[in-house]
Amino acid sequence: FMKVAMLGCGTSVGVPALGSAGWGSCDPSDIRNRRQRCAVLVEVNGTTILVDAGPDIRNQLLPHQLTKIDAILITHTHSDHVAGLDDLRAFYWPERNDIKVYATAHHGKDIVARFPYLFAKKHDSPSYFVPPMVMHQVDAGTRISVGGCEIDILHQDHGNSTSLGFIFDGKFAYSTDVISMSDAVFEQLSGIDLWIVEALRADPHSAHSHYEQTFAWIERVKPGRAVLTHLGLSADYQELLAICPDRTEPGVDGMQFRL
Repeated sequence: FMKVAMLGCGTSVGVPALGSAGWGSCDPSDIRNRRQRCAVLVEVNGTTILVDAGPDIRNQLLPHQLTKIDAILITHTHSDHVAGLDDLRAFYWPERNDIKVYATAHHGKDIVARFPYLFAKKHDSPSYFVPPMVMHQVDAGTRISVGGCEIDILHQDHGNSTSLGFIFDGKFAYSTDVISMSDAVFEQLSGIDLWIVEALRADPHSAHSHYEQTFAWIERVKPGRAVLTHLGLSADYQELLAICPDRTEPGVDGMQFRL
């Protein structure tokens, strides 16, 4: 079976946000409204795959007591999805197995520029230092295999940039930070068992899908179960649940699924 953990389902600043934004219109007394930044963990046949590593990743992974990560898939390089990559160095130290990072050419370039020491040793690096990560380029529209898990890589429009979606073994699909997708991508998603998909807020946004659009996508894809992610400061759990279609619910940090 496949185990999927929703590590975080919050918007880029989390819920509550710092400063006066705080909880927005989310009820602070409902623990389900407390949200860290988006990431998911997929475990299948002894293989551990992480999608994204935002600034909350250390706290998100500690309860899972992992001893290894076989792959890190990067949807895109906005800070709320990659700012925690440095914390994952600790997985390299015990056995010195390279940590494999998978990203598109342009996202990979962004990451290496931001965290050069994770991928290359410089002439003035300490003698004991070994870069813990290796970058692997992937392209939308292709399929890769990680430890026997087959992963389809999907192109997504994200406003003035792009992101990747993923389908794992034809069972679980992950689509966050997306404003539109092609007919071909919807065809691949059709009938998936579990779809974690973005629904930022009620009002349209230039880079993120809003409730009405996501609900229309869910009607089109007809997944066995849909769970909403990248929920904003106006996405109160109870209010959003009340308008969700059948077999659809807002995400909650820490949710786990077995497929």
